[in-house]
Amino acid sequence: MQSETRTLDDVTAKLIACAVIVACLALGAIGLLLPLIPGLLFLAIAATVAARLSPAFESTLRRNATLAGYLDRTNGFLELPLGQMIRVACLLSVRMLVDGIALLVAGVMKLVKAAERV
Repeated sequence: MQSETRTLDDVTAKLIACAVIVACLALGAIGLLLPLIPGLLFLAIAATVAARLSPAFESTLRRNATLAGYLDRTNGFLELPLGQMIRVACLLSVRMLVDGIALLVAGVMKLVKAAERV
C-alpha cells in the first residue's frame, strides 16, 4: 500500500514539475519580448526544474560551470519544508538575476572595448 502512495506522489510531483516548466517557459518567452518580465530568469528556472526530472538533461547543463553551480544549490530542495522551499527559490531567483545582469554588463563592456579599438 505504501509503494502505491509513493508512486502516486512521484507522478503528482512530476506533473507539478511539468506544469512549472511549461509556465516558466511561457513566461520566459513572453519575457524575451517584453522588457518588464525577466525572460531569461524564467527560462533558467525551467531548465533547473527540467534537469531534476531528466538525468541526461542535467548532465548537459552541468557542462556549463554557472549552471552546474545552480544545480548544486538545488540539491535536496524537495526535502525542504514549504517555507524554506519558497525562501531558497526566491534567493536563487535573485542570484540568477544578479548573475544575468553581471553577464550583460560584461558583454556590454566587451562591445565598448571592441568599439574603441576600431
